[in-house]
Amino acid sequence: MRKRWIAFIACLLAALMLTGCAAEDVRDLLGGGRSDVEHVAFSEMVYARPDMSEMDTLMEELQELLDGGARYKEVEAKLDECFAWYYSFYTQYTLCEVHSYLDMTDEYYAEEFEWISDAFAVVQQTYDKLYYACAGSPLGEKLEKHYFWEGFCEEYSDPEDSVYSDEYVALLQEETALLARYHELVAAPTVEYQGEQWDLDELLAAVDDVEYNAVLKLYYDTYNQPLAEVYIELMRVRRAMAERLDYDSYEQMQYEFYFERDYTPEEAHEYLAQIREHIVPYYRRLMATDPYGAVWYDEVSEEQLFSILKCVAGEIGGDVEEAFDFMEQYELYDTSVSSKKANMSFETYFADYEEPFVFLGAGGDTEDVLAFAHEFGHFCDGYVNQGAMSETIDLAEVYSQAMELLALSRLSDAMSEEDVDNIAKIKTIDLVSNVYIQQAAFAEFEARAYALSDEELTVEKLNEIMYELSLEYGFGVKGYQWYFGRVWIDITHFFEAPFYVISYPVSNDLAMQIYALEREEAGKG
Repeated sequence: MRKRWIAFIACLLAALMLTGCAAEDVRDLLGGGRSDVEHVAFSEMVYARPDMSEMDTLMEELQELLDGGARYKEVEAKLDECFAWYYSFYTQYTLCEVHSYLDMTDEYYAEEFEWISDAFAVVQQTYDKLYYACAGSPLGEKLEKHYFWEGFCEEYSDPEDSVYSDEYVALLQEETALLARYHELVAAPTVEYQGEQWDLDELLAAVDDVEYNAVLKLYYDTYNQPLAEVYIELMRVRRAMAERLDYDSYEQMQYEFYFERDYTPEEAHEYLAQIREHIVPYYRRLMATDPYGAVWYDEVSEEQLFSILKCVAGEIGGDVEEAFDFMEQYELYDTSVSSKKANMSFETYFADYEEPFVFLGAGGDTEDVLAFAHEFGHFCDGYVNQGAMSETIDLAEVYSQAMELLALSRLSDAMSEEDVDNIAKIKTIDLVSNVYIQQAAFAEFEARAYALSDEELTVEKLNEIMYELSLEYGFGVKGYQWYFGRVWIDITHFFEAPFYVISYPVSNDLAMQIYALEREEAGKG
């Protein structure tokens, strides 16, 4: 249902797209259409806080037309104005989001992102009222036929059914405030070491291997409690959201309302049980061979990284090469290495310009090749489909994960045979240890955390669950509870995109089938 997809936009925008998924095409969602869009480079895009009074004026003018028996063409023209304002708001939201993540220490964009996130809840509520007003007007059937979509009037027949009650909007705004607190905590973590306050990344780079663990423990000692407290408050707010919408649990709400998944939480739990039964034993055997001892991580500059992916895109050709050229022409990517950037990678979409954008939390080494390929897969989807999201989140992740695998077959002209073999080994290890093992453990962590009663919902209990799961899934080490029990605070998805991570192992199955086709015959994948 399109009404649900509108709510889904809010979830994706609040996320981060650390997930890497493109936002739904708001043109399809909101009605109307745009043409003759002028493409501009990212460096030429200017953020300006949207004027909310303009939205209010437009809504008043639309209501007057509907109440006054205006002709269809007049209403259509005013709707176009309303949606043009929305496109602009949405674009400014996304632009502000990108800038805030490019420099988490930038107070201006931090404050702006909190403001515009807060305002977005009001915008959602306002446009929801617009739908009900249109559907209930004498022009409702004509608008359904020529402007909106089949079933529009029935879907928006009763304003009492609206998701965006004042109470629900208040909860969305409370969630925004908590996420702003989360961003503040993770923006520039510091620790006190030997009597001095240090930037965490700078200190970790300066100490030797012996001191590294001690510094890392200092970080978790410092940040586990405050980050866990924010997470607990987020869970309480989100549970209240689910209750407002009459869901049995927030997990069920995310699966059905936001992600519209093709499977239930119960089926996902069965899937996780199968991973534990079949893949965990294989993973343990794999780790026993010390696979990481057979790979290396070279430095990769921004220029090298871009050159490698450009070569891959050129080898694939067609829409993929065209998408890469478009990304290059309009500077629709940031692959810089910076401790000030958010610790995430994602792809998003600037609606006013009809341009996707890649944000890479680059580390400056070999793994960036795979990470860039992943987000570029999302970019291709956004470019070819003009920002329209796939039927499900899981399908959207197929584009990214398949692009990583397809890139492996197209690296020979960009890297030495030895380096290609190395990166293929790195990806193979990643498929098992990260995509299946760790993401499955994280998915189970969320399910178990949200199932806790209010009395059980403590920092200690969350740490305990994560430590137990790390051992059960085979990546934890006994005696290192200080790390494996608290590493969950570093998973941005938990805070910004709850119940997303299950999509990684689920979508990888199809991505692997595409890769198998490519291995069978070049170009078939």
